Amino acid sequence: MWGSMEGERSAFDSRDEGSRRIGIVLGGGAMRHARTGEMVFHVGVLDLDRPLPPASIDLDFLAHGITPCPPSGRHDPRRYVMFEKHGPGCAIVDIDLSTRTGARVASIPAGAGRQFYGHGVFSADGALLFCTETDVADRSRGWIAVRDGRDFRLLGDFPSYGLAPHDCMLADDGRTLVVSNGGSKLGEPDPPNVAYVDLATQALRERIDIPDAELNAGHLAMTAAGDLAVVSAPRDGYAAETHRGGISLRPVGGALATVHAPREITDALLGETLSVAIHEPTGIVGATTPLAHYVTFWRLATGELVHSLRVPNPRGIALSLDGHEFIVNFGQPPRAARIDATTLRPIDDPDNKRGFPSLATGSHILVMPGPAA
Repeated sequence: MWGSMEGERSAFDSRDEGSRRIGIVLGGGAMRHARTGEMVFHVGVLDLDRPLPPASIDLDFLAHGITPCPPSGRHDPRRYVMFEKHGPGCAIVDIDLSTRTGARVASIPAGAGRQFYGHGVFSADGALLFCTETDVADRSRGWIAVRDGRDFRLLGDFPSYGLAPHDCMLADDGRTLVVSNGGSKLGEPDPPNVAYVDLATQALRERIDIPDAELNAGHLAMTAAGDLAVVSAPRDGYAAETHRGGISLRPVGGALATVHAPREITDALLGETLSVAIHEPTGIVGATTPLAHYVTFWRLATGELVHSLRVPNPRGIALSLDGHEFIVNFGQPPRAARIDATTLRPIDDPDNKRGFPSLATGSHILVMPGPAA
């Protein structure tokens, strides 16, 4: 099922080591009901540290981004905020990771006349929740909704400083919100950009346009030092089947640059490059391109391609709990696989070569500590 399966066994690959913790994988999922034919939605829960079948928790929309409530006195650490992309869905879901059970406990409405756009992040102290939203009448006009971090009532908003805001995360020890704005069609105002917003003043601190005019701005990954990786789909108006997405990298102190080599790889990355994660110890960026059936790995400092894997329909990518592995969700039916973050080869395990059933069909996965951790 996997391309480039050769490679040595990882020095980290031992489930008998007490220090090894891979984590529990959470991801949104959808399937068609066998009897009614209706689409039904859930959260898939896969424990990679225990040989258990995956579990699912019912949801009433397809969860795109999943944000854990921060571990502070004001929050219940079992609760997660789940966001729909292009829709009204947003819910608080209680999950007991030890039993892999849970339920939706509350819904969060979008602002009046608006819809959710897929992601949100808590402030550093957990007091606020920032969510990407757009106007329903003008689906591109972007806002950051500011909600109380505990009861989630709407407190206000500020502009995203672009069109079609999607991903968001904190930088500068929580003082700055970094937002990807998908942008307008080519030739129209408001190009795709990454906006750095000062949270104290809600003013634009910096705006970085995507250097390749044919790409939008999709998902983000950042290091603690502020190095940035952006993955993109073809810009609005281009067909995914015939136009490529891509990866743009910005090491601290440098400019954002889209990778264009080797051409036999970058030209093959048709459609959206979807999910991205950074392994900070090695400075390697992992990214998935589902339509192209590629997982690619890039050196953050130079933009050099380090390795690529042919993988059927890869979607979410994240780091394992201990940071030694990339976890990739792929295929239909969906499965998760472990990739050594140093060798960039799949872990040498027969079950891993087939992948572990995950029930997560959506765009992203979140890896959380299991009960043994």
